[in-house]
Amino acid sequence: MSTDLQSGKVLRIHEIVNRGSSLDGQAVRTIGKLVQYNAATSTAVLSTNDGTKLTISTRLLDPFPYHLHSLIQVIGEVELSAPGKELFIVPRVARCVDGLDLRLYDEALGVWRQFLEQQGQAQEQDELPSDIFDM
Repeated sequence: MSTDLQSGKVLRIHEIVNRGSSLDGQAVRTIGKLVQYNAATSTAVLSTNDGTKLTISTRLLDPFPYHLHSLIQVIGEVELSAPGKELFIVPRVARCVDGLDLRLYDEALGVWRQFLEQQGQAQEQDELPSDIFDM
C-alpha cells in the first residue's frame, strides 16, 4: 500500500453511487446532508436533496463532532464492504459546510468540468489546480 495520499476527485453523491465498484480504492470529495449517525458502528449516512444516500465510516474521525441535518464535506477513500456489497467512504477529512449555496457550488463544479474538457483534460482529473477554491 502506498503512503502517498491522492487528492479527492470532486464527485456528487449520485455519481459515486452510480460508478459503484469502479471507484474502489480511489479518493473522492463530496458533500451531503448528515441524516444518520451510529456511534456504536462508527458509521454515518449522507444524503442529497433527491434522496440518494451514501454511507461513510467515521472510524478515522471519532469522536464525530457533527450534528444531524448539517451539510458535511468529506474527502476520503471509497471502499466496498465486501465484493458486490455496500459502497462506502472512509473519510480522512470532514468539515461542516452549513450555509454553502449548493446550487452555486453545483454550477461552479459544472463550469470547472467544462473548462477541463475544453483544455483537453480528462474529466477524471486526479489533481485540482492548487488555487481552484482559494478565497
